[in-house]
Amino acid sequence: MKMHKRIAAIVALTGCWLVPMGASAQAPEDLAKMQQFLSLMTSYFDIIESTYDINSDAEKAAIFQMQKIQEVYESRGEKARAIGVFQQVLKETDNPTIRNAAYMLLGDALKETGRADEAIKFLQEGLRENINNAK
Repeated sequence: MKMHKRIAAIVALTGCWLVPMGASAQAPEDLAKMQQFLSLMTSYFDIIESTYDINSDAEKAAIFQMQKIQEVYESRGEKARAIGVFQQVLKETDNPTIRNAAYMLLGDALKETGRADEAIKFLQEGLRENINNAK
């Protein structure tokens, strides 16, 4: 059983113990609030678990970081600056997974900045690499 499910079960049991002996059943709205809280806690622990999964895997973390860099540049109105980051990643790594993500992000950034011909060139280059690696 995952940790967040254990915690949710403990919270639910604790809530049951808080009802005084001999007291009538909780009002439906109280039960609905408890269910809503448990659902929220489960979602929170799911987010923590997925964040851990991403950050404990170097490839996933690198891809996520590239996406975050792109997001920050876009929010600043500087989409084109992400292009250099992705090109640098392609120069620095031979890891096929990270290279695939860099090619995809680079292609998107080039296309979105009006450089569709360059986007196609880089996407084709990435495709050639994958075909060669698949042999």
